[in-house]
Amino acid sequence: MVMVYSDQRKAGLINYRYWRRTEMETTIQEPPQTDSVFKRAMWLYGLHTVLSNGAYLLGFYFLPEGLMRGTPAVAVGGEVAKISSFWSQLGLTLLINLGMAAAFVVVVNLIRVRRFPLGYLYPIAMGVVGGLISGTNSFAASNLTHYNAWEGMALGLSIGGLEMLGYVLAAATTANLTMYQYRSWWRWRGEWKPTKVRRFRDLRLTRSEMITLALALLLFLVAAYRETAMFFAA
Repeated sequence: MVMVYSDQRKAGLINYRYWRRTEMETTIQEPPQTDSVFKRAMWLYGLHTVLSNGAYLLGFYFLPEGLMRGTPAVAVGGEVAKISSFWSQLGLTLLINLGMAAAFVVVVNLIRVRRFPLGYLYPIAMGVVGGLISGTNSFAASNLTHYNAWEGMALGLSIGGLEMLGYVLAAATTANLTMYQYRSWWRWRGEWKPTKVRRFRDLRLTRSEMITLALALLLFLVAAYRETAMFFAA
């Protein structure tokens, strides 16, 4: 009787291990293939630019000046501008742009809904927010009326433009680092629960993606330096 019970227990344990292994094999699969990092970046940057330009025109022609100054995005810039040391302000700017915002994009990109990486939402949203801030002249530490169009365009492209391009490159570079995939934007439970498509230890970047990510880091550094230098030169 004891031998029979022992054999049944061993058989049950073997079946359970086989079931767990089978479940892992059917659950962990390759995420949907996407285009090259260059195509992803160009698509995302194009969408960001269209939204930013549209929001700028909306703010300039239809919204009151300074409307966005009370928003968190502008408030953070105001706190950074209060720092009196050049290198401290530069370091905090890098911490915010690189250590928080860019890191957030990468972490959120571990999830995608259908074929859409969630990290794309940040540069898309910032296109709208950044356009409204510029269009309503709501910057915390600068006033666009103090610059002519020629100088203002150069400053905008070499500071905010580089930052946004850095976010776009970071999002496009890590778009394939998917761990969990949802089939619906609003149904997340039951049969709609997320599917694990990759383990964390299996996440890899291609050579072109690593080069693009390095370029994004360089853009953040240059933009932060330009922003800090502009503030202290004023």
